[in-house]
Amino acid sequence: MGSAERGLVHLGLHYAVWVRAVVVAMASLASLVMETELSPGLAVFIVLALNAWNVTYAICMTRVGGRWPVVVDVLVVCAICITQAWTTPVDSGPEGTTWVRVSAAVILVAYAWHIGVRALAAAIPLITAAHLVGTALAMPDHWLTAAPIHLWMLMEATLSGWLYLLVRRSAQTADQHVARGERLRRQAAVAEARRTDESEHLAALHDTASATLLMVGAGVVNEKQAWLAEQSSRDLEVIRGRSVVSGGDVDLVGMLRDTVARTPLTVHVTAPGELVVPTVEAAALCHGTREALTNVVRHAGTDSAEVIVSRDGDDVVVEVVDEGLGFDPDRISCHRYGVTRSLVERMRRTGGSAEVTSSPGCGTRVRMTCPLGVPEDLGGDAENIAARFLRGLQWAAVVMNLVILCLLDLPKLLTHPEAYRPMAAQFAAWGGFVVLTLVVLVALRRGRSIGRWRWPLIAVVFGLSVLGTASVRPEDLLGFAHWSEGDAGWTLVLFLLDCRLLVFAVTLIAQYVLTFAQVGLAGDAAITFADSVNATVLIVSYQLSVGVISVVLRALAVSSARVAREEEQLRTSEEVARQLHRDRKDRYADLETTTVPLLSGLASGALDPGDDSVRRRCSVEAAKMRRLFAEDASVPDPLLHELRACIELAERQGLSVRFAATGKRPEIPKDVRRKLTEPAVTALATATGTVRLTVAGTEDAVTVSVIADALEPALPHSDGDVSTSAVVDGGRVWIEATWEVRR
Repeated sequence: MGSAERGLVHLGLHYAVWVRAVVVAMASLASLVMETELSPGLAVFIVLALNAWNVTYAICMTRVGGRWPVVVDVLVVCAICITQAWTTPVDSGPEGTTWVRVSAAVILVAYAWHIGVRALAAAIPLITAAHLVGTALAMPDHWLTAAPIHLWMLMEATLSGWLYLLVRRSAQTADQHVARGERLRRQAAVAEARRTDESEHLAALHDTASATLLMVGAGVVNEKQAWLAEQSSRDLEVIRGRSVVSGGDVDLVGMLRDTVARTPLTVHVTAPGELVVPTVEAAALCHGTREALTNVVRHAGTDSAEVIVSRDGDDVVVEVVDEGLGFDPDRISCHRYGVTRSLVERMRRTGGSAEVTSSPGCGTRVRMTCPLGVPEDLGGDAENIAARFLRGLQWAAVVMNLVILCLLDLPKLLTHPEAYRPMAAQFAAWGGFVVLTLVVLVALRRGRSIGRWRWPLIAVVFGLSVLGTASVRPEDLLGFAHWSEGDAGWTLVLFLLDCRLLVFAVTLIAQYVLTFAQVGLAGDAAITFADSVNATVLIVSYQLSVGVISVVLRALAVSSARVAREEEQLRTSEEVARQLHRDRKDRYADLETTTVPLLSGLASGALDPGDDSVRRRCSVEAAKMRRLFAEDASVPDPLLHELRACIELAERQGLSVRFAATGKRPEIPKDVRRKLTEPAVTALATATGTVRLTVAGTEDAVTVSVIADALEPALPHSDGDVSTSAVVDGGRVWIEATWEVRR
């Protein structure tokens, strides 16, 4: 059961039991004031006992539930119906509507919304039969005349059940549509989370392990230092996934002070005493700050920097400023991962932004902005659920109106010809109501709204109501023959379901006021004033209840959408967590035999960063990470993009590289590209002098060739689809890696 259907079931229960309690109280207490019952003392006792039971029943059903309150309630209502011999007003006639009838009818209507189809099917005949018996005991000479009343009770309960089933079916349909949208959103969310986590992983590696290994490989650190060991230990935590942030709020200022304390720079922090932000945003800002400070260490030529933290409206701003060498941002290659991707893309993933301002000789300013409050977005779910609720309610109202017109009112019209003058006016009014109902039906079938025609058609309803009442003899007004009194209201309901409740109620009541004004001017009626009040309370309460339901369902649509979204977010987060756990295990396995041993040695002091072999190993691993970062980009030619990223890193370390690419290459899988570029990456990280790198391609094969003076030449063996050959002449190495496409 989806959120919309659950909400409807909950609403149906609470709405039904309390509405019936209010309507029964109004009708029964008003009768005690306006009428004189056959046994006044007993009538007062029965009325008070019934109202007390209604409150008890409402409390039991909404708090405890179960079957026994319903069974007891049916027996109580049957007993009340049989007591009509004592509770019926003295002057009540066979066409009158007593408070007992109002109570029985409203209770049957309410049953449809909270006791289930089987229980309703059993309760309807029992209560109707009990009411018929009570009527026979109270009016033995006229009980058959009141038979249409019992038919109407049956129809009211049946139509209410039909109304509820149609609305519930709409709720089920809405839940199905929401569930389909949820599945698509969850799949997209998992895919996006995996991409984001992969990007965040690469960004974290760039900020941590890659930066550490690159500093060691480039000789920036040439001896064992405490801060390097601590940084290597933290890098290991990142690789092992132990630094993954979770939800909640943290103090950004405290986290930033901890971040700047772990760098070899002298950093001045300008910030408020405390700034609480969500953990994810705080982690992004701290990682970005560390990346910016790492760039200062490596490139700025200064040993100091400043970190400024501020609040700009709903945004948090962190700036990293140095007065170092500076650079020209426009000359940064697209193959660089640092500022252009690690920092800028990280902030973009949080919904923020990063801006780098610099110029040669004037220092650098990195400004990171992160938004805090994100408004709740329920998407189209609320509108979808509300539209389907309204559509179900409109279909139910159309069916109800057609049933009332054709099965209840048409027989009245045909069996009381003497009550009308002229008869043609009655058929015109009846036909007009049918046509208006069919207009709404056609609009529903076509999925269209009545729109600007609403109020002209409502005016037609008022005109038909006046015509129907004016053509009834005064002595038959408000009696069985006066069928148009209530049916005009039901036709109005068709046009008012999507209006505000105030408009709905005022328009509906205006129609009844108009009808009673006509009856008052006629000077006669078929029933007493009290009976007319009871009849009006019964019908208007039913019609107003439908209007209230339409309003409540619109609010229910929003709450149902919110519940559905919360449930969806929970299921999505669980699926994301499972998938990311698998991805992180796989990524750690890829680094366990390469990067992890180096960082572990640097952290424990077992490896000396001043040792040439350690520096070369760090250089090779940093180059492989550079290739890994380049793999994350969406470019037309990934192979050349990855090689150029490694070439740029080598050139920044002082190596001269000659690169050429020829031929047209087929699409190359990622794992094959790694095998093809492995010799080149190793040579670029360890070679001296000049490196010649060539990529040659055909439709069926790709070859990556490298010639270099390698200090420690790597001679990989053929691996799967990639075959490797090597020629060594003294310290000079020529390696070729070839991949042939299998057809």
